[in-house]
Amino acid sequence: MLETIHEYAQEQMEARREKATVQQRHAHYFMLLAEEAEPHLYRPAERESWLERLDQEEANLRAALTWCKATQGKVETGLRLAGGLTMYWYWRSAAQEGRAWLEEMLARTGNTDRSLTRCKVLWGVGSLALFEGDFVAASPYLEEALSIAQELGDKFLIANTDFMLGFVRLGLGNIAAARPLFEESQSLTKELGYVWGEAKSLFGLGTIAYLSGDLVAARTHDEESLRLFLQQGDVPYTSLLLNTLEIIGSSQGDEEMARSLHQQRSLLMQQASQRGTHGLFLISSGQIWLHMLKDELQAKKSYTEGLRFLQDLPQVAQGITKGLTGLAEIASAQRQAERAGRLFGAAARLLPFDSLYRDGLNSRITAARASLDAATFEAGWSAGQAMTEEQAIRFALQDV
Repeated sequence: MLETIHEYAQEQMEARREKATVQQRHAHYFMLLAEEAEPHLYRPAERESWLERLDQEEANLRAALTWCKATQGKVETGLRLAGGLTMYWYWRSAAQEGRAWLEEMLARTGNTDRSLTRCKVLWGVGSLALFEGDFVAASPYLEEALSIAQELGDKFLIANTDFMLGFVRLGLGNIAAARPLFEESQSLTKELGYVWGEAKSLFGLGTIAYLSGDLVAARTHDEESLRLFLQQGDVPYTSLLLNTLEIIGSSQGDEEMARSLHQQRSLLMQQASQRGTHGLFLISSGQIWLHMLKDELQAKKSYTEGLRFLQDLPQVAQGITKGLTGLAEIASAQRQAERAGRLFGAAARLLPFDSLYRDGLNSRITAARASLDAATFEAGWSAGQAMTEEQAIRFALQDV
């Protein structure tokens, strides 16, 4: 009897060891996949195929992250896995989920760890916090990442961190501090031959000029940025720059330029093959323009353009909801109570029940309700709650 119990116990121990081995191999495999995919997500021509490959493994990636989080001694694997996925979460408009995973892994390290692996995770947390509009939280993560990148002499990481930190400084209203960060980023990316990074840095400098009221300098920087993005075949950023330059042209009274850019943008939309990625990017850009840069006109352009890309596509309900919510916030700021209520009502109905974005949407609805005429808002809300996705997008695009 005792011998039988011993044999059973031995079998269970071996089964557990085998399971642990399988889980370790599983996590290691997907860590390597994330690291292999990461550089391709910075290259427009290769981005979409790698995003799709990671999409296919989303459940496995979450399982590997969960195992790393729960298993002692797997800090390095968890850091490398999460750090490799930052740009995936960015392009898939999943900043909230990605930030949570990165923070979980980072919490298991110490401040004395000045490794490249930890630096990339710090960069990831700060970058995704920036995309969520949480500039105060983003700043210390990116500052520490920049410090480590400088110690390591990693020019690529310095340039990318400069760019993100530049937008954090803009979000905090410190244009003077943002300028040298974008300038260094442009200098390093040009030195490295990193064209996509240089184009982004020029966009950052153009944004500084635009916010400072220097439309001539803004147009110069943005036109060069657009040229480089076109050269790289980057449709999302090309669309963003076309939107921005169209507004600059109109502001300068150059209606011919504005019409030409509008036509280019329409043609780009017709020819775009990856509408989901492009639409989600523009929705995220709208959030940055609205919450970080406080520019309702640019935000509205990005939100409406993003919705045009996303309409009629399956499995993009959260992106559509964010677009509707952004336009609802703009309507609320402009005291359009009925429109705000209708858009918020539609967004609340269409958002998946278990979405991580639910709390953020509810807080925006509460703020709008408190500031607008209650009866008018509620009438709009009731109408929005009865809308289909198609009807909500059509309504959202009417006032453009």
